[in-house]
This record gives sequence, C-alpha cells and structure tokens, in this order.
Amino acid sequence: MRFSFISLLLLVYIQQSNSLSDEFLGSSGKHLFHFVHVTDIHVTHFGNADRMEQFEQFCNQIIKSMIKPQVTVVSGDLVHNRDHTFRSAQYKEEWNIYKNILMRTNVTQHTQWLDMRGNHDAFNDPNPESDQSFYRIYSNQGPLHKGSYQYTIKTNDNDTYSFVGLDMCPRPGAGRPFNFLGIIPTDEMNNIKDLSQQTKTSNTTIFFGHYPLAFTYSKGLMELMAHGIVYLNGHLHSGIKHLYARHSDGLLELELGDWKDNRRFRLITIDSGILSFEDFRFDQTIYAVISNPKAAKFKTPREPLERLSQSTHIRIVIYSKLPIVDVHVSIDKKFLGYAKPSIDNEHLYVLPWNASFYNDGSLHDLSVEIRDNQNNTIKSENQFSLSTSTITAWTKSKIILIIHWPTFGMAAIITGLCIYIIALSFYRYRAKRPIACCGSCFSLWNKFRLRMMLLCSIDFYYYSLMGIALYHFIGPWYFGYLTEGYIGAVFLWGTVIRGIYLPPDMQTFMGAIQLALFLYPLTLCLCSSCYYRYNQLQSSLNLTESRCDRHIRIFTVYILFVYSLLFILFWAFVTTASYKLAFFLSPFGLTLAIFALFLYIKSRRLKIEDFKFQSTPNSPGSSINESHIDDTDQQPIIAGRRSGVKDH
Repeated sequence: MRFSFISLLLLVYIQQSNSLSDEFLGSSGKHLFHFVHVTDIHVTHFGNADRMEQFEQFCNQIIKSMIKPQVTVVSGDLVHNRDHTFRSAQYKEEWNIYKNILMRTNVTQHTQWLDMRGNHDAFNDPNPESDQSFYRIYSNQGPLHKGSYQYTIKTNDNDTYSFVGLDMCPRPGAGRPFNFLGIIPTDEMNNIKDLSQQTKTSNTTIFFGHYPLAFTYSKGLMELMAHGIVYLNGHLHSGIKHLYARHSDGLLELELGDWKDNRRFRLITIDSGILSFEDFRFDQTIYAVISNPKAAKFKTPREPLERLSQSTHIRIVIYSKLPIVDVHVSIDKKFLGYAKPSIDNEHLYVLPWNASFYNDGSLHDLSVEIRDNQNNTIKSENQFSLSTSTITAWTKSKIILIIHWPTFGMAAIITGLCIYIIALSFYRYRAKRPIACCGSCFSLWNKFRLRMMLLCSIDFYYYSLMGIALYHFIGPWYFGYLTEGYIGAVFLWGTVIRGIYLPPDMQTFMGAIQLALFLYPLTLCLCSSCYYRYNQLQSSLNLTESRCDRHIRIFTVYILFVYSLLFILFWAFVTTASYKLAFFLSPFGLTLAIFALFLYIKSRRLKIEDFKFQSTPNSPGSSINESHIDDTDQQPIIAGRRSGVKDH
C-alpha cells in the first residue's frame, strides 16, 4: 500500500517535471508567437506596376494564405510621392492605389495591419496631424491615430505582446530633399511616454518606426524603450545589407531592406520570450526561422536567456509553398537528426537534444537544410552559445546604426568650411609676406601655393570667397514653397516653415557635398585663371609652353570651370525641384551659378594693380620669380606663353 502511494507520487512528479520542461522551448508550440515586418513599399503611379502587383500577391499569398501572422508591421514609406525627376508632392493617386490593395485583398481582416508613415508619406504635407492629411485618410491606422500608437494582443497561452508605432516624421513635412531625418517634438514625445507606460506589463514589447535611431532627433527615446526587446525600422533600403545592431543598453535595432526594389520582408518569432528572425525575398519557396537555439550575435539581456540551456528541443519555424519532405539538422558539422512537425503546430519542426552537451560557453555552428517535395532546398545557419552572456562585435552595420548622423553631418560641413576659411586666411597672409621655397619642396605644391597666394592677394576675390564661406553659417540657403502652400527658408542651422523651426536635415550633408564638389574646384579654377592672367600682364618674354603645362592650363582654367558651373546648376535643381520658385529665388540656386560665372569672367579681365602680391627682397623687379619654385624646375613661374598664344 505504502509502495503504491509512493509510486503514485513519483509518477505525478515525473509528469509535472515533463510538463514543466516542455513548457518553454520544448516539443509543443506553447509560447510561440510570430509576426511579419515589411517596409518601404513605395506605391507609385509612375510606372513600376510589378511593384504593386507583387505587393498584392504578397498580401494574398504570404500574409493571408501561408504565414497568417496575427500582426503585420509596415514601417513607413507606404507611397512614393515622387516623380521621375527630383520633385516630390502628395499624390492622391498613389494613396488610392495603396488603399485599394488593402481593400481588394481584405488583408486587414486577416491580420492586424499596423502601418506607420515614413518621410515619403509626409513629403509636402503642411500638417501631417490634420484630418486632411492623406496618411490620415488612406492608411489603415491613420484614421485612428494622428501620431504614434500602440496595439496589444493576448494569445491563447496567456502571453501579451505589445507593438508601439513611433511617428517621427517632421511636422510640417517639407518636400525632398530636406525631409530625410526623423524628429520627435515635445508633444509627440509625451504621447510616446504614455504609450510606453501602457505597455510595461506586457510579456514582450516591440517598438517600430520608419527611421533608424541614428537618423533621428530623439533625445530621451531610448529611456522610454527600456522595456522593449527590439526596435524595427526601414528607411535606408538595401543600400547596405544586414543593418542590425545591439545598443549598449541591450535594445536590438533591426533595419529591414525595402520592398520597393528588393521585395524584402521579415519573419519574426518570439519563442518563450526569445526573439529570432530571418529576412527573405518575396519569390522564395521556403521561409524558415531557427527559433531555438537563438543566434548568439542577436542575444540581448532583455530576454530570458537562461531558457536556452534548459530547452529540450531544437525548434525551427517553417512555412513553405509546397509540402516539406525533410529537415536535416547538424551541429558542428555532425548530423543530429531530422526535425519533425510538432504535435500541435504543423509549422513548428522540433528535434530533441541534450542542451548540456553544448553549454560550454563556446560558439557552435547549427545548420538546418530544408527540402520540399519538388527538391527546392534552403539552408539556414547560425552560431549559438547557450551561456547568458552576450557578444559585442563592431561590425559595419553596428557603426552605421550607432553614429548619430545629424551630428556627423554638422561636424563634416563645419570642418570643411573652417578648413576653407583658414586656407584663404593663410594664403592672404602669405601673399603679403612671401618666402622663397627651398629646392626640396614639391614642385606641384609650389605651383598650387603660388596660385592661391595670387588669388588671395586680390581684395575682390578674397572677400568674395570668404563671404561665400561665411554666408553658409549665417544666411538662408534656399527660399521657396518648402511644403504645399507655405513659403519657408533653409539655413545651415535648421529649416523654418509656417513659423515652425525644424532642426537641420539633409542640408548639412548636401552642403558638404557642394563644398567639396563645387566651391573647392571653383576656387582652384579661379586661382589658376588669376595666375595665368598675372603672367600675361607681367611677362615681356615669349617663352614656350610645354605640352604638359598647356594641358594643366586647359584643365584648371577651362574644363574645371565648365564642370563647376554645370555642377552647381545641376545641384541647385536637385535641391530646389520640389520647392516652387526656389531655383530662382534662392542664394544657393541660380544666383550662385551667376555669381560663379561673374567671378570667372572678371578673372580674365584683371589689371595689374588688382594684384597686391608682395615680392621677395631679392627680387625687387618682379612679383613672382624663379626663387619661388623648385630648383629642379628650371622654367620660371611666369611660365611664359608660346609665342603668339592669346589670352587664356
């Protein structure tokens, strides 16, 4: 009797132990949740019909029929709002296309469609929070929320998952290109704070938005996401692949490639509180995510990592257009077995394992090869470690997602302008106090130095070029209708529209490019032009000009100027195409091109008295002489012209 009672207790204990061991990361589908992420759809009415057709197929075939996620996250740039040139606008036709796809597929009745706007959706939108904003009318979540929002779902396993969508679009929304960075104003930050507070009791909280955090003005946001496991975003398309990072506080940031050109989407699983994911192309036949063990490089202390070493099964979530034949699993190149479907979830494939064999603190290679009945195969691999410690690796993607790019852009242009101003000041000083060059000096450097000294000795050019450089800090660069119906101005330090100040956007990067590709080359052209004009006025000799010198003169005086003029006309058009009248009214528009042309023409008509260049003591009779050049260069710097050569 006593033996029977003890046996019964032992049996109950064993059953409870087995039940507990199978509760998390075991053989069943308990506590397994999955959802889909897609971004940068860029619905357009300017061609590219296949983009919208395949997106409709994605809704019908992938979302509704195959993966059937309870939640689908769409993180911005729903529409393109840009024509074939560089002009942006709010196109009602594109919003109608997006809305009609949702209605035709009825996808919002099969999944919680959480769409959030991106910068393209806010192009030329004077009031994104208004009921008249197209995003507020035609998107799925826009009619319900004027900004950030949250959605919480509770599963049959009594787990709660919260999704917080972050609206970081500028208000008002300018046209391109000065609408690239994300901004969170004070009132929106307060809204996000309330949403964050509402989701703190959830098992898992997922934040999502359009912009990577490194491309936003979002001070204080990281603290509000302290309980979140991941921040999902897009925006950068697939220019740089695999942009993933774990921040120092443990938050995972996962940027996703675009649907627009690359037809990418992401399948994310949360298995017993542990997040795993894979990015796929739309045209694949098999989609698989290894949910246990998790890839070591994506582990975060915000997950219950101790469950990895307590797990009893390797777990792979698989969706396929065709029946799966076998799932071959190996660890460290040793075959472990074939995973089989779970008893309660046909898409979860499990394989028993003894986790203690691999709980040695080392990295192990897991390989899963999946084959369907048409012999289509995919191979999914990861490196895992069952320890609770995380791995920090400074990869290219981590650097891109960690650097604060608004600050970097401002530092770049200020540095470039300071170098330019210091160079002008230095050569102005040297023009008044020239020194003879030693014979070991580099001849090409001497020629550049003397040209700059000549240029800076001319008051008109010195003050004109110095004025252009200083104007970058002070004046408005562009005037025009920066958004629909409202005139605004773009400065280095920010943008003003409707009396509202927006922090610096792309003007820092575009200004740095203009500085490097226009102002620097123009200055080199002008100093060469002044140099040859000075020689023409000074020289009474008819020296021959070598072929090399002639090519240098043609390139620096003519070709470089034509390039500079064409570049600034093109650049002015690119930066003002979306802003009515801006090309003609803006100081950095057509005006700058005309002023550059004026500077060049004047350089060919200078008089000898315009040059304030001081001669060296040993050469009272001329302003530039042989003592200024390398001893190995026997030709005087006055580099005479071929007999009969006309004005340059």
